[in-house]
Amino acid sequence: MKNWLVNLFKTYFVGYFPYVVVFLASLYNSADSDLGWHLKYGEYFFKNFSILRENIFSTEMAGYRWVNSSWATDILSYITFNWMGFMGLTILGGLVVTAIFFFFAKAAKLSFWEKAFIFPLILYLEEPLTVVSFRGHLLSLLAISILYYLFKLFEEGNKKSLFLIPLLFMLWSNFHGEFILGLGLLLGFIVFYIIRVFLLSSRAKSRDLLTRSSSHLREIPLRQLADRNDKCVSLVKVFIGSFLATLVNPFFISTYIESLRHFGNPFQKYIIEWLPFDTKSSLWWTFIVWGIVILLSLIILKIKKQLVSNLPYVGLLLILYGFSFWMRRYAWPMYFISIPVVVHFFRLLTPRDKKITYFLPSLTFILFYFFVTFIKFPSQRFQTMNWERYCKQYVNCSPESAEFLKKQKLKGDLLSFYNWGGFLIWNYPEIKPSIDGRMHLWRDEKGYSAFADYYPLEQNWKEVDKSKYDIVYMPPFKPIHKQMMKLVEEKKWKIVYQDEYATIFVRSGKKVTS
Repeated sequence: MKNWLVNLFKTYFVGYFPYVVVFLASLYNSADSDLGWHLKYGEYFFKNFSILRENIFSTEMAGYRWVNSSWATDILSYITFNWMGFMGLTILGGLVVTAIFFFFAKAAKLSFWEKAFIFPLILYLEEPLTVVSFRGHLLSLLAISILYYLFKLFEEGNKKSLFLIPLLFMLWSNFHGEFILGLGLLLGFIVFYIIRVFLLSSRAKSRDLLTRSSSHLREIPLRQLADRNDKCVSLVKVFIGSFLATLVNPFFISTYIESLRHFGNPFQKYIIEWLPFDTKSSLWWTFIVWGIVILLSLIILKIKKQLVSNLPYVGLLLILYGFSFWMRRYAWPMYFISIPVVVHFFRLLTPRDKKITYFLPSLTFILFYFFVTFIKFPSQRFQTMNWERYCKQYVNCSPESAEFLKKQKLKGDLLSFYNWGGFLIWNYPEIKPSIDGRMHLWRDEKGYSAFADYYPLEQNWKEVDKSKYDIVYMPPFKPIHKQMMKLVEEKKWKIVYQDEYATIFVRSGKKVTS
């Protein structure tokens, strides 16, 4: 009976409970301001049985042909939302995050003790990303976790795992544009793997020169070197195959062209995910502290003489950590790919007493479970989530103001808040926003950017009164609102609607109703 209980504990509690906790801790209400237009793209596919390629949702840059690299994610989002509403997206987000932890844990061979340290820390580090619930970025992180798992299988001698990598990239290129980062990681792994082979071979030859005769030296490791060379050639073939597989998508090579347009775009500096962490902010300090943990892990690997054997994982981690100083969007994959490296730091803390290695992690996960269920869950109120809550609590808008615009049918050019575009596109198709979350890096053939026109107005760098717009629909916390109130005092504009979330201004002396 006792052995049965022990086996039950090890099989189910130790094996599965950490992932149950990760799943529950990863449940969040949808807070992505782009959710509405993602759903609309998915809806369009099922209504027309084709992929939407032109901009039909906003007034600015109407007809612009956009390469939507997340078209398959939009379909998945729409199916999930159409079936289970906001709760469905919440559950889907939790499942994807749990799968990411599963594959990285398998790749790093995490013990129960190591999971108890690493899982809560990574959940905390990734919260700024996971807090918005399901979106395409999570699927890219899932693809990276699978890629790392396949790396490990290959290193352990499972050459068949390489054949799954091109298939992974074929799917990835249809779900999210970050597959290009994945190709970079694959290329980096190949380069560092070849360097490691060269270093280990050189080290082995040096030992043999000291311990063996020259005649015996000529007899060894021909078979071993041939096997290593074969693996290196196979990796190069897999990279070529993976690149070709990414072209199996509706946009072919245009996905790369669209990505190249992002580089050097001056308006990246106004989008928070393309910016570095603010110096000495809480996110910055967290990033720095994690860098110290990485450094300590590297020192441990050096002392144990395992740095070269872990070179592919160390090299990729250091590169991505460096990129994270430049742009915060690289920090989210960096935290995950640090797991195979930082595990050596936490492995050093493992006590000799096996009872402690089960007791303390069990206590940690149980306490975490109760924290999630009794503190986090009540604050989320999953069952009451709807579009009104989404609008007011997460996007800071008001359905009442949109209803006013819909009923009044105001005429004239509308300048609407960037973050409200998705909400309007899905809930109020009669109200076309001027700009929305798809458009921050759009440029047409002539170099025109709608965002380049919009942002100086929103930030009060340019005068709205001298623009083409007759209607301004903005939240009170934006700089433009202060300018608009001044124009109202000067009787150049007037307020036709106002609440705590939104104000609608129209030009004085202009007929704006039908």
